[in-house]
Amino acid sequence: MLDTKMSGTIVNSVKWSSLTEIATKLITPITAMILARLLTPSEFGVIATVNMVISFADVFTDAGFQKYIIQKKFNNEKELIDNANVAFWTNMGISCLLMLLIVIFSEQIASMVGSRGLGHAISFSSISLIFTSFSSIQSAILKKNFQFKVLFWIRILMVVIPVGVTLPLAFLGFSYWSVIIGSLVAQFSVALVLTIQSKWRPSFEYSLVKLKEMFSFSSWILVESILLWLTTNGDIFILSQTLSSYYIGLYKNSITLTNSIFNMIIAATSSVLLSALAATKGDDEQFYKLFYTFQKTVGIILIPLSVGVFLYQDLVTYILLGSQWKEASFLIGLYSLVNCFAILVGQYISLIFTAKGLPKLSVLSQGLQLTLMIPLLAVCSNFGFEVIVVVRCFIRLFYGFINLFLAKKYLKIPFLQMLKNLLPPYMSSAVMGIVVFALLPLSSGVGWEFFTIVFAMLIYSIVILCFPSYRKMIFQLSTKLIVKRFKKR
Repeated sequence: MLDTKMSGTIVNSVKWSSLTEIATKLITPITAMILARLLTPSEFGVIATVNMVISFADVFTDAGFQKYIIQKKFNNEKELIDNANVAFWTNMGISCLLMLLIVIFSEQIASMVGSRGLGHAISFSSISLIFTSFSSIQSAILKKNFQFKVLFWIRILMVVIPVGVTLPLAFLGFSYWSVIIGSLVAQFSVALVLTIQSKWRPSFEYSLVKLKEMFSFSSWILVESILLWLTTNGDIFILSQTLSSYYIGLYKNSITLTNSIFNMIIAATSSVLLSALAATKGDDEQFYKLFYTFQKTVGIILIPLSVGVFLYQDLVTYILLGSQWKEASFLIGLYSLVNCFAILVGQYISLIFTAKGLPKLSVLSQGLQLTLMIPLLAVCSNFGFEVIVVVRCFIRLFYGFINLFLAKKYLKIPFLQMLKNLLPPYMSSAVMGIVVFALLPLSSGVGWEFFTIVFAMLIYSIVILCFPSYRKMIFQLSTKLIVKRFKKR
């Protein structure tokens, strides 16, 4: 059993960690919405390509040492400092080497990723490798010591600086340079604040023996990081060979903003679900009962939201991105529709893997997703933007089915039980969708669309309450919320 001091530390850390997630998930989409009205899709395409190159270099810069420092139980403070020094100087050495290589071969790299003539932007952005390597180990030590209050302000700094630097520069016409400069200023500021706040300072000490020991653990983290990079950036690398910066911008920014909207809900629930599952993993009955209840509760909101975005894709695109992004509406609508299933099934099952101590299943899932994504996108990249959208959304949907298969094979989780668990909100959303399709052609204008949205919400609420298990759950949740409100008074 945890002592009182440790329990208090954990509770305090969870509080600050949760505040960090909520604050960043709220500020980031708002900033992106404003920026989308100041920059063109082509400029966002350049940013996506530059970020792809730098993020790949960043994978090797950290080399998994941050996670090693966090999870390793050191015998004393000196051992922690010695390992931190080795990790820091290794990271710094790799960063300097990678930055030098990027600067020398910047034009060749730009041509390789389909952005000929943008080597100068890639070279300038590579400065960030030095800043991130400088702050990586200091951040790890803060996490290890549960100093999440400091990390909260660091993350806030990372999302607030674009408001004070990037947006004004974009308004003044600095194009994609506004984002690049804003990012560098943010990373430099983080490195500076961490240096001031951290008690640890790097000293000129090094040990090849410690490096070998660290790398034996970190090598697997590095492999996982490469797979994660391929999952999130592999599509950009493939599509940049055939698509213009305009379509790369449409593609990347639409998916990023859509994910950020969904993450406002998911970020607030995933960490809680993982903690709850980890606490009950010894009791399978309670474990899966908790999982299904959580899945149903989030599904009540997420499923109609995704269907609603699909139905009103033009309106949503205009609100989120502005008129110059109209061509992205189909991607935003269809991706939202499939993303809901990928989250409630694929992403939540991945939390089961983690809670059960089976992270290799998550790596296997990523690998299977990549084996489908890379060849499919490579083949369809010459068939037009709409075909690419359909294929990419299919791959996202397939992620949910991959994890369903792995859960069935390795954990014996009933395939149909999970789908049956989400059937009522999907059926209710389908009825809502049919009503909306019938109503929308009857009139036009934004006022009529907002009226049908309110009516659609009413229809969904009525239909979902027709299912006894959901009706009972909704009434229980409503009662708890009302009781809590009266207690506060």
